[in-house]
Amino acid sequence: MLRVARFLSVPLLLLAIAIGVLALTSKPAQPAAVLSRFAEQPLVIAHRGGKGLWPENSLFAFERASALGVDMLEMDLHLSSDGELVVIHDPTLDRTTNGDGPVAARSLAQLQALDAGYRWSADGGQSHPYRGQGVRIPTFTEVLERFPSIPKVIEIKVPDVGMEAQLCDTLTAHQQRDKVIVGSFYDRSLQLFREQCPGVATSAGPDSVRLLLALNWIGLGSVLSPSYQALQIPEAHSGLPIASSSLLQTASQRGLNVQLWTINEQPDMRRLLDLGADALITDYPDRALQVLGRSTRISALEAD
Repeated sequence: MLRVARFLSVPLLLLAIAIGVLALTSKPAQPAAVLSRFAEQPLVIAHRGGKGLWPENSLFAFERASALGVDMLEMDLHLSSDGELVVIHDPTLDRTTNGDGPVAARSLAQLQALDAGYRWSADGGQSHPYRGQGVRIPTFTEVLERFPSIPKVIEIKVPDVGMEAQLCDTLTAHQQRDKVIVGSFYDRSLQLFREQCPGVATSAGPDSVRLLLALNWIGLGSVLSPSYQALQIPEAHSGLPIASSSLLQTASQRGLNVQLWTINEQPDMRRLLDLGADALITDYPDRALQVLGRSTRISALEAD
């Protein structure tokens, strides 16, 4: 037994030393320029422009959400067959347009000839008020030009097609590197984007979220030195809780802005804000603004 104790003492001592070194050298996330304007107020982020209210990822939705008074617009990027960055969530056209098949199989001209308001309905498909109203799939450049001042959350939807460099070049050309947070469900895309576009704020990828969860669970969240500035997570995943009070506290201590998705009901919004959420990513930004006691002009917008 004594020999076993001696055998284990050396690696345990080395592990303790390593943890001590990490704790002493760890640094919180670098402040994100895009978030500096907001001080400490909770943020309302319009998910796909507020897809519960208007046709998602459209200039129309972004215009309405901006007029409503949201803090940030969230959007998704794909590439057309001729290499243009286009704003659409799904890899296929079927759910949101009158087209079908892969987004990547169509040119920009073909994509923009489609009706991006065709499928939107607020009553389960009984009516489609935006059909034939000129709602189309926008290019990312169009979004940047139409909304140069409002901050944006951008998701890279497709890895390994050169989107990271193209996104960086486009942001640079429009002088909006300090107005975005870039995220992706592909860690390799995020790592590549950080290398190619240093200084632009990013969110944690799946591997980074798992690491933070694990460190927090064993009480070692303080050793983390994040390479990202935002933690965009759901409250739960596959029935397992993620956004705990402990995790949000650890994230805050590491300098991370915690943005929870997709939060659509007002009781949940209130509860998660009380828990410590820094931002709500929601399909119904009008509801979030109301919870925060901020003015909303939804009635005036509906009358337009």
